[in-house]
Amino acid sequence: MELVKTGKTKDVYKLPDGNYLLKFKDTVTGHPSGESDPGGNVVVGSVAGVGSGALKMSVYYFELLKKHNIPSHYVSADLPKSEMIVKPATAFGKGLEFVVRYKAVGSFVRRFGLYCKEGEELPKIFEVTLKDDDHDDPPATREILAALKLLTPAQYDEIQSETIKICDLIKNDLKSRGLELIDIKVEFGMVNGKIALIDEVSPGNMRVYQNGKKLDYLTLSSMIK
Repeated sequence: MELVKTGKTKDVYKLPDGNYLLKFKDTVTGHPSGESDPGGNVVVGSVAGVGSGALKMSVYYFELLKKHNIPSHYVSADLPKSEMIVKPATAFGKGLEFVVRYKAVGSFVRRFGLYCKEGEELPKIFEVTLKDDDHDDPPATREILAALKLLTPAQYDEIQSETIKICDLIKNDLKSRGLELIDIKVEFGMVNGKIALIDEVSPGNMRVYQNGKKLDYLTLSSMIK
């Protein structure tokens, strides 16, 4: 087993059979101020159980999406070891994040606060951002992504449709638990020549509220069984 990448929340190992092993860590991301935030790009601390909770929640949602015939890189998981085995995937460029926003919070308010209020309902906004910590993950339009040769227009349309389908399924599942999905980001790559969901689906990818208050990583993951 060969270590190929050390990430903020996971380490990635290549397995002899060509698949990859993701080792989940207990790190929490956020902003330089120290505030934890799914949209943050720096590690702000470590909380015991965050990694296993993220894996448990990811497995739950990958299995749920599989029932709806949504392709992903997920193969299997070892929950006690905080490990997930995935198929090899090719990222678009150096990585893209696909976001669905149901309410105005976080970076959306920081960018557009002149025209919206914190917590305001949004008409299910779809965004794409570049994975680029040095430039605070800049957003990119359909035209920009095509010009940079990161996504063709057809790929953009397919991913937009799949992202909304995935996020709505997760939103409805959370709603059945008395929880409200505020926004969520997912990632896609090419798996066996087809577009598929990759990375994870965990508390670190979304904001979820209960009775108007944001749930922390451990509380949210403990509610997904």
